[in-house]
Amino acid sequence: MRLLTEMAGESLVRGDILRLADNYDLGRGSGPVDLMVYDPHGEDGLGLMVVSGYKAGLTFCIFPIESSNPGTRSLDAGWLLRNWEHWFVYTYLHDAHGRLMPLPVEGAQVLGWTEREITVRTDAHSRPPRP
Repeated sequence: MRLLTEMAGESLVRGDILRLADNYDLGRGSGPVDLMVYDPHGEDGLGLMVVSGYKAGLTFCIFPIESSNPGTRSLDAGWLLRNWEHWFVYTYLHDAHGRLMPLPVEGAQVLGWTEREITVRTDAHSRPPRP
């Protein structure tokens, strides 16, 4: 895995995983949440879908076309870093002015689509039921 902050001149493509250091719903210190880059097949840019936790399978966001590298269906990591505080905020954590607080970009990691595999857990029966 690579740190997103070290990828300013690069791109994320469909299938890449963006691992946030904190879960945006649960707050600071809650542990990571994984988002997968996907193509919503529209006029906009690429999107992120939640792939871990109880919101797995839900769309996190769809970025504007300006987030794409020209002539490609890829997400410009530099654009993502410049616009981080607009798109990645805690759901329930506010600052002193009542604004939603951004998640820390430090610690956000990218796992390329060629660097991962899905494994089957043998202890799945021990998971708590979904709410």
